[in-house]
Amino acid sequence: MTLLDRRRTWRPLALPIALCAAYLLTRLVNLGSLPMVSDEGTYITWGVRALYGSGVEEWLASLEDGKQPLLAWLMPPFLALFEDRLIAGRLVSVLTGLASLTLLVVLGRRLFGHAAGWLSGALYVLAPIALVHDRMALYDSLVTTTALLVLLAALRWAECPSAGRTAQLGACIGLALLTKLSALFFVGLVPLVIAAWRLRSLANWWRLSQAFFIAAACYSVLYLSPIVDNLQEGNFQRYSLTAGEALRFPFDLWLANATFVTLAAGTYLGPALALACVAGLFLAALRTGHTGHAGRGGLILLLWVAVPLAAFVLTAKIIYSRYIVFCFVCALPAAAYLLVEAWRLSGRVSGVLPLLGARRGARGLAAAAGVALVAWPAAQFGAALLADPRSAPWMNDRRWITDRFQYVESNYAGYGLREIVDYLGEQAQRKPVVVLTRDATGMPRDGVTAYLLEQPSVTLGFVPEREPVAERLERQATRAFLLANQGADLYYVLTDAPNGEQEQLFRRRNPEMRLVLDIPKPGNHSRFQLYQMPWDRTTDDIWLDPAPRFGGTIVLRGYNLSARATHPSGTLRLILYWEATARPPRDYNVFNHVADAGGAIRGQKDGPPGGGQLPTSRWRPRQLVADTHEVQIRPDAPPGDYVLNTGLYDLQTLQRLPVTLPGGAPADHVNLGRVSVFPGS
Repeated sequence: MTLLDRRRTWRPLALPIALCAAYLLTRLVNLGSLPMVSDEGTYITWGVRALYGSGVEEWLASLEDGKQPLLAWLMPPFLALFEDRLIAGRLVSVLTGLASLTLLVVLGRRLFGHAAGWLSGALYVLAPIALVHDRMALYDSLVTTTALLVLLAALRWAECPSAGRTAQLGACIGLALLTKLSALFFVGLVPLVIAAWRLRSLANWWRLSQAFFIAAACYSVLYLSPIVDNLQEGNFQRYSLTAGEALRFPFDLWLANATFVTLAAGTYLGPALALACVAGLFLAALRTGHTGHAGRGGLILLLWVAVPLAAFVLTAKIIYSRYIVFCFVCALPAAAYLLVEAWRLSGRVSGVLPLLGARRGARGLAAAAGVALVAWPAAQFGAALLADPRSAPWMNDRRWITDRFQYVESNYAGYGLREIVDYLGEQAQRKPVVVLTRDATGMPRDGVTAYLLEQPSVTLGFVPEREPVAERLERQATRAFLLANQGADLYYVLTDAPNGEQEQLFRRRNPEMRLVLDIPKPGNHSRFQLYQMPWDRTTDDIWLDPAPRFGGTIVLRGYNLSARATHPSGTLRLILYWEATARPPRDYNVFNHVADAGGAIRGQKDGPPGGGQLPTSRWRPRQLVADTHEVQIRPDAPPGDYVLNTGLYDLQTLQRLPVTLPGGAPADHVNLGRVSVFPGS
C-alpha cells in the first residue's frame, strides 16, 4: 500500500477519531472534581446493593424511591472494577454520553445530511448541557441515549417495518421505560414520527402494536417487586400536576416554568446556540429540501423536542434543568442544519457580491465569527467546569432550586463529604465503626451510604432526626447497637446551614456528642459536620455456641436481654441476633414466650422480625440481623421463675420451624434461660 493509499484509508476515520478524542478528553479530565451530589449518592447506592445483593429486590431497590432501575443495573460492573464509587458511577454516564454522541451523528446525517451529522456531534461535545450531565451519575445522560435510540429506531421501522426492526423498536422503547417514565413521551410520539417520516408504513399497524407489546414485556419485569406501585408516586404525584390541577389553569406556574426553560437554555446551550436550535427547528420544518427529508426531519425534531418541553411547562410542580436535557440535546441537529445552510448561503452570496473581495477569506472570516459566537460560551463553561466546578457559570436563580445551589452550595451538595468518608475509613482500619445519619432521603444519608455500604469494618445506621440517638438505639436496637455494645466507635454525620434548624435540634437532643470535623461548603450556606458519640455498654450480649439452626437456613447467633427479673405487667426488651446461611424461602414470624414449668404462657411477644421492617425473605446470606422485641409479662403472672423460649413459625400454617443443635434432640424452640417475676409493680 502506497503512502497515498494509506492517507485515503485513514482520512475518513480522522473526523470520528477526533470527535471521540475530544469527547473523552472533556468528559474524563478531573471527572471527580465536582463532589458527589445527593441524587448521585442515591443512585450509586442502588448500584452497590445490586452488586452485593443476592435477590431480585436488591436489583429493584430503586422502586423504593419510585424510580426505574436501568441506571442502577448498569453500575455493578464499574463498581466492581473501580475503587472510587463516584468515578465508577459517573463512568456509566460517560459511556452513555458516548453512545448519545454516536446516535446524534447518525440522526443528523439521516435527517439533514453528512455535514449536519458531524456538526451535530461537535455541538454535543461542546454544549454544557451535555458536558455537565455526561460527567454526573444521574439518569439524564441515559435518558438522552434512550430518547435518541427510540427516535432512530422509529425512523428505521418507518422505512422498513420488518419483524426484526419491530423487535428493535420494542426493545428500545422498553429500555426507555426502564430508565425513566418521561419515556412515555416517546411512546406517544412514535406513531406521529412514523407518520411524518413515511405515512404508508402505518399500514403495518399490527407490527407497530407488537413493538409496544415488546416494550410492555420489558417493563413488566418491574412487577417482580411488590412495591412497583411506588413508581406512580415517585414519577407523577410528587412532581406533576394532576389533571384537575392543570385544568385550573395555573398561569403563574406555567409562566414560571417557561421562564425556567428559557433561562436553562441560555445557561446550558448559550444564547447563540439556543437561538440556532429554535431557528433551525422551524426553518427545517418549513422547508422540504430536494428530497423532502430536511422538512420532514425538522417536523420530527420539532415534535420530539417541543411536545415534552410543553408538557414540562404545563404540568411540572418541580422542575430542574436536568429534566429537559434530552429535549435540548435532540434539538442540536436542527442547529447544525441551520449552520450548514448558512454556510451554503454564504457561498452563494459571496459569489454575486464582488465587493467582498477574496471570497474564501471573507467567507472563512464570517464562518469563524459564527463558530466563535456559538462555541465561546460553551468553551468558557467547559473550561471552568473542568478546572474548578465552583467557578463554573451554573444556572443560579434563587426563584428555583437551580444547579449552583443544588450541586455546589446547599445541603444537596457533597463538598466536604469525601473528607469525612476518608476520615471514617482511616478509623475503620483501626477498629470497627458505626456511622449514623438521619433517616431522610438525600444528604448525608445517601452520600455516606454510597461510599461506605458494604465496606469492611463499617456499619451504617439511620435515626429519625427528632429522636436522641442513644435513646433510639436502645429502644429499637439494630446491628449498630450490637457493635456499639462490643466497643465500636459511633459517629454521626450531619449537613445543614450553619446553626440551622437541624443542627440546633441535633445538639439539643444529643448534648453528649463531640464535634470531630466541621467543613463548610462554598458560599457558606451549608456545611458537613462529623460527631463522635460516647457509648456506655448497657447489658451484655450473649452468644450461643453452638448456635441453633432453624429450618436449615436461619441461625440464632445470640441475644441481648435487658433484664432477668421483672414484675407483673413488666416489659423485657429482647434483641435476637439472626443470621441466614441462605436466603429464607418465605417470611416467618418470631415468637417469644415466658412459660412456667407446665408450659403455661405468662408473657409473650409474637410478630415479624423488626416489626415487619426485616422480613426473613429479604435476609441476605451472612447478614447479621438485630431483631428487637418487647416481651410483655401478663398482669396476672404469679411470682416465680420462668423460662424464655424463642422460635420461628409460618404465620399461614402456624407450623413452627424445627430447631437443630449439633448432637442435640430435635425441638421447635430455643430456651434462652430463666426469667424471674417478683411481686409489685
